[in-house]
Amino acid sequence: MKVELQDVSEVEKILKVEVPQEKVNKIIQQVTNQVKKKAKIKGFREGKVPVYLVKKLFKEEIEEKSIARIIEDTLNKAIKETKMEPLLRPRIEGWGELKEGEPFNYSVLVEIRPVIDIKKEDYIGIEVEKETDEINDEEVDRILNEFRYSFSELKRVEKDEPIEERYVAVIKFEAYEGEKLIPGHQAEALFIDVGTGEFNEKVEKELIGKKEGDKFSVEVEYSEKGLNPLLAGKKVRYEIEVKEVYKRELKELNDEFVKSLNMGFETVEALKESVKNRLLEDKKRRNENKFREKLLEKILEKVDFKVPARYVELKLYQLLEQVKEGLERDGLSFDKLNISIDKLKERLYPIAEKQAKEELLLEKIAELENIEISQDEINDTVKAISKGLKISGEKAQQIVYFNILPKRLAEKTLQFLVNNAKPIIKEN
Repeated sequence: MKVELQDVSEVEKILKVEVPQEKVNKIIQQVTNQVKKKAKIKGFREGKVPVYLVKKLFKEEIEEKSIARIIEDTLNKAIKETKMEPLLRPRIEGWGELKEGEPFNYSVLVEIRPVIDIKKEDYIGIEVEKETDEINDEEVDRILNEFRYSFSELKRVEKDEPIEERYVAVIKFEAYEGEKLIPGHQAEALFIDVGTGEFNEKVEKELIGKKEGDKFSVEVEYSEKGLNPLLAGKKVRYEIEVKEVYKRELKELNDEFVKSLNMGFETVEALKESVKNRLLEDKKRRNENKFREKLLEKILEKVDFKVPARYVELKLYQLLEQVKEGLERDGLSFDKLNISIDKLKERLYPIAEKQAKEELLLEKIAELENIEISQDEINDTVKAISKGLKISGEKAQQIVYFNILPKRLAEKTLQFLVNNAKPIIKEN
């Protein structure tokens, strides 16, 4: 077997394989015999059709199956000869004509892991700014005050009373891009807690001072990086009518109010302590995530490597699936919302590329530091997946090796980097 390797880039290679005629003849004969055994032709018993007739009547089937078998039988050996380690399943690029008594040629695209030239000092002892895990009284008081708003009674105001911050406005609205109605983004009676920014800061700011019955328009420009694919990058015109206005009758924050919440607290101080602890845990988690992101960014600044395009496309596909699943949970879809897949891909591509780079970087560091997932943990995970999904061990193993292990290894490696970094505490 002849094997030739051509460079497309440092991470993409074209592998050209020439399979000798002896191998070609053997596989064609095997496939022909298999087809012959199952061939059903009037006038012949099953399996007794002459070979020449089988080759004539089932030419396309024999050719298709023979080519698939030849590639399947020779590709791994050809790759091993080149000592390449494919990052993804090689993609068939093309093949020549299949003829008995002649060699068969085919070519595949092979993506390999990039060469990442990184030294220990590039990822050990990195100084990264980190915010303090502290909670002040103002943050706690803000949450406690929200309890008063959440459990307050709403009282409808007079028609001529203007909306103030933290009033509740019931609005009817339609959203337009130009003159085109944006599907799925309208409501007959939407409750807005004015001033919280939960709907839209600009719209809520325009609501202040308006009265029941008022009609008005607001234009909002959404960022290209917006999380909502329905609105991202669009200039949206809201046509709004104020249907009803309510204000809150706030109760005093005292022990009696706290007991009425039925949250298991008897005093304001007990609730305050619980809120403070929860805020502290949330802040620790956010600060840790920010710290990890900054750490990876700093390490990536020290190395430069190319990522195979198809690997980025794989990450892009995974991101698209996440968006799709999120929409489906809300009973929506790309078609219903008239979302351009191409535009969404453009927005998500930089994120996919960053994810791909980070994964390959962490994989390289894991290799250098001998960070591994134990075989016992792998076996336990395969068993759990097989039992939970009620699938075979082989299928469970594929899921674990392709989807679960890379994430676990990346997490383990990232924790190693965090443990060996030097946080520079930033005062709030």
